[in-house]
Amino acid sequence: MPILSLLPPANLSHRSTNPSRMVKNPNFKDRLISLSNAGQIQEAVHLITHQHQHQHHLTPDLTTFSVLLKSCIRTRNFQLGKLLHSKLNQSGIKPDAILLNSLITLYSKSGDWVTAKTIFDSHPFRDLVSWSAIISCFAHNGMESQALLTFVQMLLHGEYPNHFCFSAAIQACCNPDNAPTGEAIFGFVIKTGYFQSDVCVGCALIDLFAKGFHDLESAKKVFDKMPHRNSVTWTLMITRYAQLGHHEDGIELVPSMLLCGFMPDRFTLSSVVSACAELGFLSVGQQMHSWVIKSGLCMDAYIGCSLVDMYAKCATTQPMEDARKVFQRMPNHNVMSWTAIITGYVQSGGLDTTAIQLYCKMITQGDVLPNHFTYSSLFKACGSLSNLEIGKQIHNHAVKSGLASVNCVGNSLISMYARSGSMEDAQKAFEILLQKNLISYNAIVDGYVKNTSADEAFKMFNKFEEAQTGVDSFTFASLLSAAASLGAVGKGQEMHARLVKSGFHSNQRVCNALISMYSRCGDIEAAARVFNKMEECNVISWTSVITGFAKHGLAKSALKVFDQMLEAGVKPNEVTYIAVLSACSHAGMVNEGLKHFSSMYSEHKITPKMEHYACVVDLLGRLGSLEKAVDFINSMPFKADALVWRTLLGACQVHGNTELGKLSAKMINELDPDDPSAYILLSNLYASKGQWEKVVKIRKTMKERNLVKEAGCSWIEAENQAHKFYVGDTCHPRAHEIYKELDQLVIDIKKLGYIPDTDFVLHELDEKEKEQYLVQHSEKIAVAFGLISVSKTKPIRVFKNLRVCGDCHTAMKYISVARGREIVVRDSNRFHHFKNGSCSCNDYW
Repeated sequence: MPILSLLPPANLSHRSTNPSRMVKNPNFKDRLISLSNAGQIQEAVHLITHQHQHQHHLTPDLTTFSVLLKSCIRTRNFQLGKLLHSKLNQSGIKPDAILLNSLITLYSKSGDWVTAKTIFDSHPFRDLVSWSAIISCFAHNGMESQALLTFVQMLLHGEYPNHFCFSAAIQACCNPDNAPTGEAIFGFVIKTGYFQSDVCVGCALIDLFAKGFHDLESAKKVFDKMPHRNSVTWTLMITRYAQLGHHEDGIELVPSMLLCGFMPDRFTLSSVVSACAELGFLSVGQQMHSWVIKSGLCMDAYIGCSLVDMYAKCATTQPMEDARKVFQRMPNHNVMSWTAIITGYVQSGGLDTTAIQLYCKMITQGDVLPNHFTYSSLFKACGSLSNLEIGKQIHNHAVKSGLASVNCVGNSLISMYARSGSMEDAQKAFEILLQKNLISYNAIVDGYVKNTSADEAFKMFNKFEEAQTGVDSFTFASLLSAAASLGAVGKGQEMHARLVKSGFHSNQRVCNALISMYSRCGDIEAAARVFNKMEECNVISWTSVITGFAKHGLAKSALKVFDQMLEAGVKPNEVTYIAVLSACSHAGMVNEGLKHFSSMYSEHKITPKMEHYACVVDLLGRLGSLEKAVDFINSMPFKADALVWRTLLGACQVHGNTELGKLSAKMINELDPDDPSAYILLSNLYASKGQWEKVVKIRKTMKERNLVKEAGCSWIEAENQAHKFYVGDTCHPRAHEIYKELDQLVIDIKKLGYIPDTDFVLHELDEKEKEQYLVQHSEKIAVAFGLISVSKTKPIRVFKNLRVCGDCHTAMKYISVARGREIVVRDSNRFHHFKNGSCSCNDYW
């Protein structure tokens, strides 16, 4: 009652019979307006409600309602504004034009365009303000076409637009569909002179060109020609630069803004900090952080989130350390700040477990509910960890929160299941998604590709076309990768034709995928042609073509391209050096390989990793310098892993060094006891020496430990379909024709001097059985099928999951002469091009 005690008793003798015109107590009115001007809107409305209940004669007049309503709009207290509207209806006062216009604005800004339109339609005193308010309502509630139609109706009604009306109409044109109409309105604005006199119109025009046309050059011209600018204008221009990827241009505007006497606010600083995050400008970001502190904005959650993101992306020595400090110093955490720190840990790599722990803390201690962005980041973390158990738990949380069907969540869910190897769950997540977009289709296709289900990926691509979602560079890159994994050059060529028609032939990502596809499918000439036609090559382009030449045994070409890469000023990366070292290894270029290994750090500051050391071990091992290889392993700055010892063990098998082979196998078993390759390689080494008792012992150990040898298989593409064969395979529909051709082949190549090398049969059989076993190797069956199925004008391209055996390698050389065909075999290690009785590897493999 303290507020009521200040009010004098009502003088009933002054009451008027016209409720819309009477002044119901001047002191009451003054009190309400005073509270409104002081920003105490809630107290004013409470006073109206309380007095109306106890003293019915104390009712605000039109002026008071208008003042209070405008205060509600200004402070965005829409609920109170709607309560005032209710009190206005109860009062019996008929609203005037000013009050009706305020009501349209109130409902417009609260998102209730239906009520706003109802008030406008029943408005008996429509004026320019009314029209401007409803046009603005439509423009800001996603009804741009309705806004423009209303603008035209206003002109037909005889009203002449002012700066507010122009601003609203232009805002309705700030999208690609309506942008041309915006240009016409721009001409109208120039004729009226409002462009020269109003900041709001200038800001709307900046948005027209930036958002409608994605034309920052024209937006900047508008900005430069504006005679009057304020902090909002500067912030708008900086923000639009950032949103369209021109981060550096946005940052460069800040000094000019300061020189013009305008201070950056929370939105300006947040945009600039975000730009620093994208560019990796840590020092500039730190300067902005200092400005935030000096401006007293360090408690602002909006800026805090931007700083967390900036430090997460720009971290150098201690990932997330500074981001964590910023997060911890924030006094209050909302869903944005929690999501920012969780996303930072996910994007930093290797910190996914910490991200999930933060999520647990968020929902148990922070009393904050995650949003769709939070879940999207969490599913990425689970995918990186391949942790299905945690992923499914978080999936349940997303379902309970009602966010599992949101696109970005569903798409991340598909990727999470795919990366965890559960394509069945990924497919279910895809099917449940209500609104599938291009990202959804890309996620499921890429999942199938990564899980070696290339055929399913192409089937899903057919659904792309049925759904008419369109395709992008990521789609084509994934499908080209699928073709590469199958060795299906026909599929790859089909995709190549489609992407040319779709206008992606000059896209860098797609070209890189094309180089990889043609190279992995055995057509290195086509890969080189794609590379040579590229307008702009990045490190991936150069590395892809170097890798291709290396895998095809063209070491000199690989090293030549590497030199050209350095001359072009492109800095090599770790993968580039793996390609270079592999090229040297496959060609026996030991000195060149060791030279390049030394130059990694000395010239390019690239610290060699385990894979590079394995390449050098392979380089020495192929040459037969096994003792040197062991010395090199012992000199490594860190403990060699199973990969390095596997590489040495493979060389020991080739060169028949049993003692070092046993050492290598022992080290592999200690480092990776579930790896069957060590047992298999050692078993093969003993078998080649005829030590069958030891072979039996190793196989018995493998059986006891449930270690299974991968079955050797070969496949070949014919008539756009892959045909797979195993040893002694008779399941193919054309098996009779295949074996007839194979038997004749053996006769023909024996006439040319081929002698079966039964040393490569690592089973205890008699010589005749061994010879028959050699004939039935999967690569020989695949080649025989190719001879009866593939056009004579095309090479026969065979792909094998394991290394090609020595006898098959010799036989292929003879077959290339006997049938006059080029044969290309891709095994697990490299390509072999057989032509006119010789192989591209020069028998150094």
